[in-house]
Amino acid sequence: MQVHTETTQITRGNVAGEHNFTIKASAKAFNILSSNLYSNKPLAIIRELCCNAYDSHVAAGCADRPIEVVLPTRLNGGQLIIKDFGTGLDHAQMLSIYTKFFESTKTESNDFVGQLGLGSKSPFSMFKSFSIE
Repeated sequence: MQVHTETTQITRGNVAGEHNFTIKASAKAFNILSSNLYSNKPLAIIRELCCNAYDSHVAAGCADRPIEVVLPTRLNGGQLIIKDFGTGLDHAQMLSIYTKFFESTKTESNDFVGQLGLGSKSPFSMFKSFSIE
């Protein structure tokens, strides 16, 4: 989804210098961006990962095909399984996109739900690790 950004002209005077804000990659920042971002963590995980699955279907041209969701139960070992039939990611894309905060391939189109590069990390709001196939 494209984000509307507005450019504002600023007139300055007596400016001693300029500096851009940055973010320090740290355990504290990681915790805030993953664990403290969602008020309803179980729902957020399901919503965010299902949105990613749907976006993959959109990219593959099969948006009408349902994704498959298996909710965690004792019978399946507590696994949440979300299966899509979309484009998928190769190993390099997993490392450069899926595992990087704020990285997204969806920022240039309004056809997608996601675009912030945060949803794939939502399982960290409840778990120290998770697996993806």
